[in-house]
Amino acid sequence: MLVEEWVKKIKVRKGRLSKENIELPIARIDFPKGRDQKIDYRITQTATGAEIVLLTKVVGMHQFPPSMQAIRMDSEKGLIEEDYISGFIPEFLPVNPLPKELPKELHRRKFVYGAREIGKKQGQTTSVFSPDERYVFSDTSFPWCTCGLVETGAGNGSGVMIGPRHLMTASHVINWGLNNTAGWLRFTPLYFDGSAPFGLTYGTRIYWWLKVDTDGDGLIGSTETAFDYVVVVLDRRLGDTTGWMGSRGYNTAWNGGNYWAHIGYPGDIAGGQRPTFIGYQDFDDTFEESTMSRDSYGIKHKIDVWPGQSGGPYFGWWEGESWPRVVGIQSTENWGGTGGPNTCGGGNPLSELINYARTVEP
Repeated sequence: MLVEEWVKKIKVRKGRLSKENIELPIARIDFPKGRDQKIDYRITQTATGAEIVLLTKVVGMHQFPPSMQAIRMDSEKGLIEEDYISGFIPEFLPVNPLPKELPKELHRRKFVYGAREIGKKQGQTTSVFSPDERYVFSDTSFPWCTCGLVETGAGNGSGVMIGPRHLMTASHVINWGLNNTAGWLRFTPLYFDGSAPFGLTYGTRIYWWLKVDTDGDGLIGSTETAFDYVVVVLDRRLGDTTGWMGSRGYNTAWNGGNYWAHIGYPGDIAGGQRPTFIGYQDFDDTFEESTMSRDSYGIKHKIDVWPGQSGGPYFGWWEGESWPRVVGIQSTENWGGTGGPNTCGGGNPLSELINYARTVEP
């Protein structure tokens, strides 16, 4: 459906209390290994909630969450008969066809950054085209609550729930390591100025077609762009609380149609601490690249994005369906040179990756 049809054809639903209590982890502390220690804690009520104070003799030592295992897809994995995967809406969540705009009292000025030089067959991580059509929101209804802030040792990005404990984000957001490992990853749905309305969770394993590592220069090639998406398996079934979007392989017949919306955490708006929405958007063109016997698209567009929105989903709604479907994941900016289009990665391998991860680790 065109985005302008969403309000007319998607039924608004009010939220209601869950029949059962829902666990929402709101903090996690990892302690240094190899030392005997007894940990006590004290919970103190505050004016706005509670404060947890740890009582320990172990102070001044860093300990980070464990690294994730990375599993590469191959030509024998991920085969599916259909090019789309279903979504899910919890019964207790409200549903809105578009996120409500932020109240004026919560508005902030944007940050401003300078441009960088790039080559003809390279891109950076996002850019904004005048007029800037993004807006900040704090609406926690479905499907907006499926999106959130992704934090890794490589920096911050964006992501979307695409399964009961399955997160999709950009490959270049991952802090890739040696021996099929990657650094820690934390995901907070609808994070807003430190608030975590659905709690937080950590990644345990990654499924991927291609490792995208910018080697510190911030530039991403064409094959990397086309496959710049991964599925992260989380340490709990967060999707039972937030729901998740479906997915579908991109079809070039959709070029030029205002079908798409995007959500991410741009650094130029509120320092990447608030989610932004942009809708009523179209894709311009595609280029095709291959790896592991799979063909995927780099999708060119002039949708407003900025560093921090990498990994955020591009999604649309099909008439008669209850959830939107992800067709692309934000990858680069200024494709082919300054002033060029932005790009996202998408195609049938995106849905195959989701289906495989959801099948082997439901």
